[in-house]
Amino acid sequence: MESDAARARAAKQQQDLARVRNERDDLRTQTQILARIIHVLEVENHKLKETNEQLKVQLADHTSVPDLTRRRRR
Repeated sequence: MESDAARARAAKQQQDLARVRNERDDLRTQTQILARIIHVLEVENHKLKETNEQLKVQLADHTSVPDLTRRRRR
């Protein structure tokens, strides 16, 4: 025969276990979402770096200044 205290303890432990499992599942879901977000940000960062490098090359091509010191010496 179980005492009322033992049954109450067992019920509380079952509730605690259910709560902890729910928290675990929520954390697992949040972790998966964060992993997806990080992946998307990494891809976007890579694309931005590529675009930035392309823009630097274009800017260098358009803003090249002739060396005026060579003109003076001629």
